[in-house]
Amino acid sequence: MQTRVTELLNIKYPIIQGAMQYMSLAELASAVSNAGGLGIVPAMAFPDVDALREEIRKVRSLTDKPFAFNISLVPEVVMPAVINDYIQVLIEEKVPVVETSGQRPDKFIKPLKDAGIIVIHKVTSIRHALAAQSDGADIITMVGAEGGGHPGLDQVSGQILWAKAAEELDVPVLAAGGIVDGKSMYAAMALGVDGVLMSTRFLATPEVNASDAYRQALLSVPEYGTVLTMKSLRNAMRVANNKMAQDILKAEANGATLEELMPLISGRRSYEAMKNGDIDGSQLSMGQGIGRIHEIKPVSDIFTEMLEDFNQVHTRMTQLNSN
Repeated sequence: MQTRVTELLNIKYPIIQGAMQYMSLAELASAVSNAGGLGIVPAMAFPDVDALREEIRKVRSLTDKPFAFNISLVPEVVMPAVINDYIQVLIEEKVPVVETSGQRPDKFIKPLKDAGIIVIHKVTSIRHALAAQSDGADIITMVGAEGGGHPGLDQVSGQILWAKAAEELDVPVLAAGGIVDGKSMYAAMALGVDGVLMSTRFLATPEVNASDAYRQALLSVPEYGTVLTMKSLRNAMRVANNKMAQDILKAEANGATLEELMPLISGRRSYEAMKNGDIDGSQLSMGQGIGRIHEIKPVSDIFTEMLEDFNQVHTRMTQLNSN
């Protein structure tokens, strides 16, 4: 399956695994890369540059295929000095692809490009996509409102964003948000994008760094079972509508400050609670596509099924056209 994305990233299939803080580590990312896609590890999941360097080398020990690391550029969360230190490690370790997200990459992209690293930038609006393209991003990921994690405040559906991005951008485009199988991948690519980025689908895998209680809990969340928290911080996050989400929404409604919200929204805190089986005490990031996921499967099986589904849909559409 050849697109501008597969050619640029030197991968077999235009399927990218989204970075999921603390959860998409070397085991998951390498499994995705070995299956023919591109696995991404979140650099900010590691407490210091030494731990980051160790994880990069671990990924390399598990795959000889291309892989990526994400750098979060959110200024309220990560200090610019820390971002620069982490970028330097990625350069020194010759990571082939870096995904940036959180703010415009203009202040940070030059050293990556000078080092010959391919840069993917993730956005939720066309205006931010155009800005990142002008900054030199090689690939743009467009996240629709359906997506988990941070789908933005504009809340424009993926189908609108993907088609418009394909029409207005010159660089390759990845579609993200609600894509969980070959059918949704086909629908996205029919709009003109060059590949897809999936996160939620890879949550229900043995390779994800999560507890069994978490994996089982995923399977019971319906497509309408998510809410947007953190809108008051202008950093909306789509999560499962559980007790923790309701506690956060209540605190926001009462005018809580960032300092007051931090004990509730801390990613590390939620991850530790989830690992210990406390699902209601965790903020569980996931997209609306969770309602179409009914089984925990290895990454390799997901790829096999996606490609079979994709080809079946293509055959059906071709037959429709011939009638």
